[in-house]
Amino acid sequence: MPAKLDDLPAVIANVGDSGITKAKLEEKFAGKAKAKDSLSALEQKLALLIKEGTIRGPFKFGRSRYYFAGHHGPSVDTARTAIVTLISNSDVKLLSKPGLRKKITGPNARFFDDGLADAVAGRVIVELSCGSSKYYLHRDVAADRFGFEAIAPESPTPSPKPPPAGPARTASSLTLDGLLPAYRRLKAEQGGFSAVKIFDLMHAVNGSKDDLHRLLIEESQAGRVTIHPTTSVELPKEVIEAGIRLPGHPEPYVTVVVKSEP
Repeated sequence: MPAKLDDLPAVIANVGDSGITKAKLEEKFAGKAKAKDSLSALEQKLALLIKEGTIRGPFKFGRSRYYFAGHHGPSVDTARTAIVTLISNSDVKLLSKPGLRKKITGPNARFFDDGLADAVAGRVIVELSCGSSKYYLHRDVAADRFGFEAIAPESPTPSPKPPPAGPARTASSLTLDGLLPAYRRLKAEQGGFSAVKIFDLMHAVNGSKDDLHRLLIEESQAGRVTIHPTTSVELPKEVIEAGIRLPGHPEPYVTVVVKSEP
């Protein structure tokens, strides 16, 4: 007999960082017959839980789609941890960007670029250039063996350029300090996962989308926050529409991470 949909959050939470495929959820909650009504009800429940931030997904990996509890699964943070661990374990052996990318497999691969940029911006690893190639050392190895420290870049990655200037705007009262209480609350509500949806922030501060976008772009350029694109996660339409669209970037930036909270 199929499980009850009320048990769906617990089922996904119980698998932890392993996640659970949509196929397994369909079998568990719609039965082997997979009745159309049951599948439709499951889809609606998954969409609601994603919107609430209770679960995350679906993440495409191979032919399967995985779901995770809100505080589990792949993210910029987990990709960054995997990257830093590999670089630390390599000691003085330089790892190239393509070499690192090959080693970061599974769902974390979706967050490789943002995880690497986050580690560099946070000065956990040192980025070295040789022609057009990039190589990486852990900051402790760089300091101990070569006598220099990681220096934060002038702007984080991604480094968005502000939109073209339009008509003069009135000054906004929205500041990063004013945004932090809402950011911290939303972060806590999703189990400490640091990437908060811009859509949720916009509603939490009850401010205009333009003012919030302008603040996030300015703070991103200053290195105090990072903004992140959609990657492979299927998000509700309203979350996509609330994202920041920048020239030269095909995907909207839909989440934000505050680098260090005072």
